[in-house]
Amino acid sequence: MNAILGYISRHMLPLFLLLAASVFAVFCLGLYLREKKRARQTEGTVSGERAFYQAFAVHEQEFFLLIQKSDLRILYISPNFQAITGMDDALVRSDLETLKKLVTPKTARHIVRQLKEWDGAQELKMEFDYQAAGREAFSHGCASIQIDESGAYYLAVFRDITEDHETRVAMQAELAQAYQESQAKTDFLSKMSHEIRTPMNGILGMLSLAKVHVEDPQQTGYYLDRAESLSQFLLTLINDILDMSRIESGKMELEKAAFDLFEVAEKLDSMFRSTTEAKNLQWDVQMQDFDVRRVVGDELRMTQVIINFISNAVKFTPPGGAVTVTFRQMHKIDGNLHLMIRVRDTGKGIKSDFISRIFRPFEQEDASTAHHYGGSGLGMAIADNIVRLMGGEIIVESEEGKGTEFVVYINMPIAEGDQSVPASWKDARPADEAGDRKKAIEDFTLEGLHILLAEDNDINAEIAIEIMEMEGAVLERACDGLEAVRMFQESPENGYDAILMDIQMPNMTGWEAAAEIRKLDRSDADIPIFAMSANAFVEDKRHSVEVGMNGHISKPVDYDEVRQRLGEALLR
Repeated sequence: MNAILGYISRHMLPLFLLLAASVFAVFCLGLYLREKKRARQTEGTVSGERAFYQAFAVHEQEFFLLIQKSDLRILYISPNFQAITGMDDALVRSDLETLKKLVTPKTARHIVRQLKEWDGAQELKMEFDYQAAGREAFSHGCASIQIDESGAYYLAVFRDITEDHETRVAMQAELAQAYQESQAKTDFLSKMSHEIRTPMNGILGMLSLAKVHVEDPQQTGYYLDRAESLSQFLLTLINDILDMSRIESGKMELEKAAFDLFEVAEKLDSMFRSTTEAKNLQWDVQMQDFDVRRVVGDELRMTQVIINFISNAVKFTPPGGAVTVTFRQMHKIDGNLHLMIRVRDTGKGIKSDFISRIFRPFEQEDASTAHHYGGSGLGMAIADNIVRLMGGEIIVESEEGKGTEFVVYINMPIAEGDQSVPASWKDARPADEAGDRKKAIEDFTLEGLHILLAEDNDINAEIAIEIMEMEGAVLERACDGLEAVRMFQESPENGYDAILMDIQMPNMTGWEAAAEIRKLDRSDADIPIFAMSANAFVEDKRHSVEVGMNGHISKPVDYDEVRQRLGEALLR
């Protein structure tokens, strides 16, 4: 036995030791490989976390805080904290309350209240204004806070959203403005509908009464006169609405042509003298301190503004009162005339609280104004906008019971040519020779005239033919521009005395037809051609002249104007 044990110890023990060493080595290698794998995994996790943190660290508009819930100690604060807030992160680490310095006390109280009411189950989100150190204006930020799965930590993420906030605020402002504009348009349409339907109801009512009393000429005439008066008011209202619409859309254009201020004064006197005398008002037009008389601008629009002020002055001034219109040259600077135009009356005056609203569309002092005095409530708004387009301003002064004063200040280029100033605007009236021609035009009739009428609308054509033939004219009708050109070409030279041309017609417009006639090789290609169209804007009238027409008469047609314009063209 001893021999056997000795043999084993001599020969087998080294083998067992070698085997044990091999097993241990394999075990150690396994441990090493497992630890190395774990180390790689840990390194991967750390790298991912580092990349995660780094993403916050380099984000220019965002930082985050990791806060221990138990004692509100900051465990981590991203490196870009100071760049965003302007605060020292070490100071915030030592006292979390320091963050309150970023916001106003009111905002801080609101945030604290939200935190107290937060149940921690859902992410808490807040938006607020904050002011970082070194910045003059407030920025806008949003913060979100959530509790991790273990419930031991707060993760607070802050993002500066100033740019997004400003964009959002701007969009909200644009939306609010769009809503206001839409509401204003709705109100405008509602008022416009009311203002149009009121005279239209009167017109239809008067025509119905005229039909009922057709056997009584006197009563029928009364109803027709009332219908005509209401029609004129309706036309004025429509023109005002169109003017206001074009002003608001930025499509109103001002004429730039030379005109005589003294002649404007003379026209205003001619227009209002008989009205003021009939109402027993003292009426006066004055020209002060002028050494020039001709300027460049839109005479029609400037006169429209003054007429509006004068009409109101006459309307609201009781008999025995006075209306005075004053033109005054203020300065001449760099070739421009600085002009003051004042309309003063001794009428009922304007309430002080209404003066600030007087230039708003459809505004009238009270509900009885339209009933007692008429008007659409658009005239002042149009006048104000026209003066603004001219680069001027209007000043209003008024005292209840004592009167009102409207003053317009505008600048206009001084026109070239003769600037000799007459002693009075009355001297701007036509001389005898011109006066004789004026009287001849006033006495002009349509008797014996051969007129080509281009009109595609049957009713308009019927009215024009019957009215003008009643005065002795002979009319031939073309239904479109193409037919008008053909009829003129086929007529003998000087066979027609004049052409009245609608604009909007099929096949060929009136403008195109006029241009074609002017190009014809015949002696009467310069025949007087007048547009007679519902296209009534300044641009339309200007284009009519540009294509070779002699003038532009707007619909509804005033046949006294037709007679006058034909007289001016034919009495050369």
